[in-house]
Amino acid sequence: MSFSPSKSWPLTAAVLGAALVVSGCASDGEETASSASPSSSSPSPSAASASESPEAAPSTGTSTDETGNASPDSSAPVPTAGNSADPASPAGPRACAAADLAGEIEDNIGGGAAGSVYRTLVLTNVSSTPCTSAAGFPGVSYVDDTSNEQIGAAAVRSGENSSPGGVFVLEPGQSVVGELKETRAENYGERCEPHQATKLLVYPPEDLESLAIPHDVLACENPNVELLSIGALQKR
Repeated sequence: MSFSPSKSWPLTAAVLGAALVVSGCASDGEETASSASPSSSSPSPSAASASESPEAAPSTGTSTDETGNASPDSSAPVPTAGNSADPASPAGPRACAAADLAGEIEDNIGGGAAGSVYRTLVLTNVSSTPCTSAAGFPGVSYVDDTSNEQIGAAAVRSGENSSPGGVFVLEPGQSVVGELKETRAENYGERCEPHQATKLLVYPPEDLESLAIPHDVLACENPNVELLSIGALQKR
């Protein structure tokens, strides 16, 4: 069988065309794969995030030991003696209470007047420590042993504007005194409503407690009859 060049040319051209098409497809595939894959020189997101160091957390002033218990941070400020409050300075003598005092009524020589008598009220510190007595007016009234209630009017203040004010410090055994004036109950007759008193009840200045001093005298139950007057206390 003889080979004819004119008949083989179309077949050869077809084979060459197919080869060119296959070669072009392969070239396009390589370019696509090359553009889709990231460059090896660009850092990956995970590597970039790992290279960034986290910010330091603020110190809370405490740390945790091996047992998990919180302990003071060594960097926290430590209080010093200069930062602590100074203890309160010792207070002065306390106020004299009724229980710290003993009362006495002294007769004054030549202290009598028409229808009245002047005596001295003495309050003495019988405690073992110093105490203070206000330089004011004590409360004074008559009472009896039966009812232990006030009889008639309490003592009025004499020379109220003459009180020096302030306080007196009484060492053990020291006293304050006040002038006590007693008007005779007989001066008022039946208006007096006489009642025998057996003691004087005395309230020291600024004290709600009282002390009793034995004192037998005729008093008046009528509250409008004023038999007693008391002066401001002075230190003896």
